[in-house]
Amino acid sequence: EQVLHGLSLEAQEATLKEYAKSKGYTIIDTYADEGITARKKLSNRKDLQRLLKDVQSDKIDLILVTKLDRWFRNIKDYYEVQDILESHNCNWKTVLEDYDTSTASGRLHINIMLSVNQDECDRTSERIKAVFKHKKEQGEVCSGRVPYGYVIKDKKLVIDEKQAQEIRDLFNHYEKCNNLSKTRQYISNKYGHIDYMKARRRLTNEKYTGTYDNVKNYCTAIIPKKQF
Repeated sequence: EQVLHGLSLEAQEATLKEYAKSKGYTIIDTYADEGITARKKLSNRKDLQRLLKDVQSDKIDLILVTKLDRWFRNIKDYYEVQDILESHNCNWKTVLEDYDTSTASGRLHINIMLSVNQDECDRTSERIKAVFKHKKEQGEVCSGRVPYGYVIKDKKLVIDEKQAQEIRDLFNHYEKCNNLSKTRQYISNKYGHIDYMKARRRLTNEKYTGTYDNVKNYCTAIIPKKQF
């Protein structure tokens, strides 16, 4: 959707660089949290964290962003970042919108738009969760990740019997010896190498019982619930 509306990362970067060049600014660096919404918590936005470190090192006196909703959709985090910027005499500017933090009315406008953007993002999230919940209840796959032992057919998980036998052997052997290292070695010798963490993830994957996110009969079970 961002690509269709000219808001891809490449398009944003080109717009920002063109603006900086027209103003004679020196570009210190480019910061982009790819695939992460501006609604995410501050701690989850790694490149924003990198930007703030450069601000705190006094490398930057102005941050350019295309639009406010590319900068923040979280009111609490916005003010946390704003405190850091002000303490290091760093300003921010949207090149496609007009915001002014120097006046009371300007700050009120920012507050209103942040609230609108946050609400819009939260409503979208709620709609997506509702869609996923319905898909799960219908036994439909919600992502491209398929647990070993299954394949996707008609949007649903169907048992791959050859792989499923390996899963059953994994659970049966672990149940007998109660030792993950020995179980991993047994499966590796019989079916081919499997690392420790992969074996552990499979032994803790509830989908093998046919249940997913509290939805029973989500798919056909490979092992009994009691064994799991």
